[in-house]
Amino acid sequence: MKWSLYLYVLVLISSLDIFANNKFIYEEKILAADEAFIINVVNNDNEIFIEWKIEEKYYLYADSIKISLNKKLVKHKIIDGLKNQFEDEFFGKTEIYKNKLKISLDKDGVSTGYEISYQGCAEQGLCYPVQKYVI
Repeated sequence: MKWSLYLYVLVLISSLDIFANNKFIYEEKILAADEAFIINVVNNDNEIFIEWKIEEKYYLYADSIKISLNKKLVKHKIIDGLKNQFEDEFFGKTEIYKNKLKISLDKDGVSTGYEISYQGCAEQGLCYPVQKYVI
């Protein structure tokens, strides 16, 4: 009797451990887009710096980052950020940024009204719609 109770408890504990590590029971919370991709904008005399802090297990598509002013695209420079090659199930081979990205643009006398658009995904498979941020 004692031996069978011990065996029963051992099987129960083992099965709980298996279920606890199972994807269906333990699922990481997916962050909102503004929590996964935190933007900081610094507006200097001649330039605007835009920096994304990209949370772990999230990424931004490199070709989705666009800046416009009065609906016209504005050129920007990558200052900091490492592009990674990525095989995306929807877009195929693409380039992404992880961890951080910092860009700059010349403001040519205009310091407000810029619209930043970008798109990213969680590694769990959820992709966000295009996000927009206005300076």
